[in-house]
Amino acid sequence: MEIKGKRVWQVGAGDTERNYGEVCLRHDVMIVGPGTLGTFSVNVYARYGDIKNSIRRFYQAEKGDIVLLRIGTGNVLAVGEVADDEPQWLEVFGDVDGWDLQHTRRVRWYENSGRVFPKATLGTRVRTFAGINSEAIHGWLSGVMVGTNDTHRRLKKLPKAGKLLDKAELARQLFIEGLGSEYVDRLTTKLDAIQRVAAWYENESKKPENRPSESETICYLVIPLLCSLGWSEQTCAIEWKHVDIALFDRMPSTDSTLSCVVEAKLLKKSVFNPIGQALNYAKRPGREACKRLIVTDGIRYVLHRSDGKEFKRVAYLNILEMRDSYEIFGCGGAVEAILGMAK
Repeated sequence: MEIKGKRVWQVGAGDTERNYGEVCLRHDVMIVGPGTLGTFSVNVYARYGDIKNSIRRFYQAEKGDIVLLRIGTGNVLAVGEVADDEPQWLEVFGDVDGWDLQHTRRVRWYENSGRVFPKATLGTRVRTFAGINSEAIHGWLSGVMVGTNDTHRRLKKLPKAGKLLDKAELARQLFIEGLGSEYVDRLTTKLDAIQRVAAWYENESKKPENRPSESETICYLVIPLLCSLGWSEQTCAIEWKHVDIALFDRMPSTDSTLSCVVEAKLLKKSVFNPIGQALNYAKRPGREACKRLIVTDGIRYVLHRSDGKEFKRVAYLNILEMRDSYEIFGCGGAVEAILGMAK
């Protein structure tokens, strides 16, 4: 790879808990945040301190600059080249596993260009976006083989943001898809109360310290939503055989009647990665009837369905910002998620 005369940058892809590198590579982008305040200006983002400086540098990067997509201070997921003339502010990246990352640049990422270095190779301090002056990194980049087909390939199409759904439109679509009026009314009524609690938890300046716990999330957010979707006290068990929430299609509550495993996480923890523990619970012998898996932090829900061989992500729901689709994750939105979570 020719790097002479080019600037070399590193951009974060989240952390080991919430890694959104897959989203960047899938759509040929690098994304940074916070982005809720709109297009960047120093005055608007002044309160964000050093993060403000990362966003400023992100806007200053130029077409042709080299970028390393990284996790931590040593793991390079991929190398790419800035492929646009200026940044965009895109709503579609406003909820990436809980991150608001609307500041967007197009990057032509090169396949099989990742490498794991010793810790601190990329610097001892993790920054969202920063330059790299390491001779070791520059030497490695000079030896990375990139073919003409890679450097000239067409950029992947940018995803579109799903349409926002208010409760009236959500109710209309759920009824059209076959959810009975009784459940539609119950859900929309219950959503008002759940959203108030969720918004309180999301408010950084108002929520009590060290809240909510996983148990509190289950009690005030998850169980009320599930009960509004037809699950009862009998068919909804909490902490059943190490499962956070077990949903049964009928009584008695046994492995053979288990229909869905729900894993509850602390607020702001990843609902996409990992799902290993919940997956193990769902696939234990005798639980072949369990075809659904839900991972949630009480506000965000990811629904997985089994095709008989493996569980695949099919829908995503954010109860504070319901959308009809999520191209960035390659899955459906609120309607599909709610229908899939209903008894």
